[in-house]
Amino acid sequence: MDVGMAASGYGVASSARAMNASNASLSNAPSSDAATEGLTGSTRRRTPRLTWLFVSLSRGLALFLALYSLLSLGATLLNTAYNQNAWWMDFSFLPSAVSGLEQLALTLSLGFFAFHLPQRIGVRLLVAVPVFVGLFTAVINTVYVYTAAGEGTIILGFPLPFSFFVGLGMLCILLSVLLGATYLPAAQRPGKPWTAVVMAAGLLCTGLLFPVGQMHCFGTTDYRVPVDAAVVLGAQVYPNGTPSPVLQDRLDTAIRFYKDGYAPLLVMSGGIDADGTSEAQVMRDYAIANGVDPEDIIIDEQGSNTKQTAKNTVATLQAAGLTKVATVSNFYHLARIKMLYLAEGMDVVTVPSVPDKDPRYPLINVVREIPGWWYYWLLNLVE
Repeated sequence: MDVGMAASGYGVASSARAMNASNASLSNAPSSDAATEGLTGSTRRRTPRLTWLFVSLSRGLALFLALYSLLSLGATLLNTAYNQNAWWMDFSFLPSAVSGLEQLALTLSLGFFAFHLPQRIGVRLLVAVPVFVGLFTAVINTVYVYTAAGEGTIILGFPLPFSFFVGLGMLCILLSVLLGATYLPAAQRPGKPWTAVVMAAGLLCTGLLFPVGQMHCFGTTDYRVPVDAAVVLGAQVYPNGTPSPVLQDRLDTAIRFYKDGYAPLLVMSGGIDADGTSEAQVMRDYAIANGVDPEDIIIDEQGSNTKQTAKNTVATLQAAGLTKVATVSNFYHLARIKMLYLAEGMDVVTVPSVPDKDPRYPLINVVREIPGWWYYWLLNLVE
């Protein structure tokens, strides 16, 4: 046999064996279609989980808003001073009867969605209509805020108004109502306990963020307009009789407010410290030392807390026929101040003091203000 032919024959045989082995390997490997199907199946498994998480969090948000609105409407029917639903949505552009019906319909829709994911198209649409009106209202409120800022009526301290976040929440709820059942079949949903856990997390997070949003969106906005008087709320005074940095910030802002011609009268309200120092008297002395006419200062030495300050100053100012009032305090304090003055029957404008000199103080006080805000909100419901 020719050596060359032998070599050629060996090579052909080797090549044939190699090709057979390769074909066997290919036959055992998954096809591209199978691989694609596997990736698609994995994506499909992940998608329901994300959809379920989104819908469950939206239901937790809806539950919070439904409870908040229900309590506010109930308190309004019991003749409390004002409808506390105004803290998250302003329906004043609607006729009074329409506004009341929309608030009731929205409350019922949010509560229904929180406890039941609607399946039928007709039910979805019925639940979605009040939510859509709520979304539309939040958009109107947001446009109003930016219009007022553009006209110089208010000065935004935070670029996004609270109504923007309300609208975002309404949009999430609306999408969940309309599409949740379509993209989240019952067979692909986790068990009810897990859904309840996620809903509770959404409820809790919303409850914590709601007053924080008020502090940062409402509290940092400067609503200064000419008024009859400006109330300055007290804070710590040092044993040597000097105001703390927080109190000095409030006083400096009020003094500028006075000198700029916005308020002809300053009301200094504070309590008596443990060492007998009168916060209001220290505030008065500081203002006089910085150019305020003593005749233009009223002091309230019984303002031991924000509620007492609101009660005392409303009585004093209304007795003097002064109805247009501004309040000056730190941004984290102003939402609660506004709430308490409304509860006393007076709508005030709020002016935030300059930022605290120590950057740690705002964070500490924001955290402390969260339970305080809810405490007085609940207190206003029952009083």
